[in-house]
Amino acid sequence: MTDPIAPRVRAIADWLLLTREPGDIDALFQAACARLDAAGFPIDRVSLNLEVIHPEVGGEGRIWQRAAEVVVNRAARGVELSDDYLLSPVKVVDDTDRPFRRRLDGAATGMPLLDRLGREGFTDYLIVPLAFQDKDRTAAMSFATRRPGGFTDADEADLLLVVQSLCPAVEARVMRIIGRDLLTTYLGRDPGERVLRGQIRRGDVSSLFAAILFCDLRNFTGFTQDNPSTAVIGRLNDWFGLAVEAVERNGGEVLKFMGDGLMAIFPAEELNPRQACGHALAAASEIGQGADAWNAGRDPRHPPLDYGLSLHLGYVAFGNIGGARRLDFTVIGPAVNLASRLMEVAKHLDRRVVVSQSFAGCSGRNHEPLGDYALRGIGHPVPVYAPE
Repeated sequence: MTDPIAPRVRAIADWLLLTREPGDIDALFQAACARLDAAGFPIDRVSLNLEVIHPEVGGEGRIWQRAAEVVVNRAARGVELSDDYLLSPVKVVDDTDRPFRRRLDGAATGMPLLDRLGREGFTDYLIVPLAFQDKDRTAAMSFATRRPGGFTDADEADLLLVVQSLCPAVEARVMRIIGRDLLTTYLGRDPGERVLRGQIRRGDVSSLFAAILFCDLRNFTGFTQDNPSTAVIGRLNDWFGLAVEAVERNGGEVLKFMGDGLMAIFPAEELNPRQACGHALAAASEIGQGADAWNAGRDPRHPPLDYGLSLHLGYVAFGNIGGARRLDFTVIGPAVNLASRLMEVAKHLDRRVVVSQSFAGCSGRNHEPLGDYALRGIGHPVPVYAPE
């Protein structure tokens, strides 16, 4: 009895089933294209288009072309409203959930991508949706050839089987990308990686030496009383946007948003304390510059951003706390308590930035002594300083 599966398709299927697949989506895509080429498929261009869940990225595309490096493109959120998408073959397969094929050596197609490929010498194009189990996510793989006469019907049938074979491996990697992006978005980069690796037991914590940063807006309660929710949310997003960017650009990790404030750490495990303090001070300086720039261009009907920020250095317990099935990944400990209480001193003195004695001493920078202050929950007066 004749095997209905062509040898070139079986070669791809056997590779996927019987060998260890490459780890991530980029390695899988490049290896699959190389296998297709080696198996004799008349392909000169292959693309993989994936929908992802990310606050800034709506989709990812990878393009392989013969004798060229793989190109990775990331489309911003809202791409589904652009002509690049609305006039594309990807839109066709998203709408129909069926393969779409078009000859490129004839009249114009009305699709900018296909017309460009035709001008570049491609003769035929086939795009196939990937049948993911998660029906809320769309994905498609396309193939183009420069061979005179284009694809044969057998080529099309075999490529459909190849996509079907690749689908489970691609979906598994897409789900991992989505999982990592969601954990990073809602927990932070390092906590997200820890959770993804399996650190999800309640009470599973580790000790971490770090510079600790707290900051929050001042007079925000009054602003919320006097303005509509859209203005309140807009102000919060502007504030958090500039604060988070400053923290992350200087190697910090934002762990928590608390009303109009945030908590961040600058780990010192792989750095010496002076470097960690330097990174935290650089972030504090950039937050100030960002707030000043925002104030200079603000709507004059709204008050300027005013804030307080505190810095401390010490050991924290870093890990999971919460209920049996509802956990939070955070930092706790005396150092965190002291850092948060320093915010009260910053407000009392109307200072933007105050730091603890341990932070000032380890930073290697000059600091102005502001005196000793009693802090809630701290059994003795604490020396407080300000950066000079």
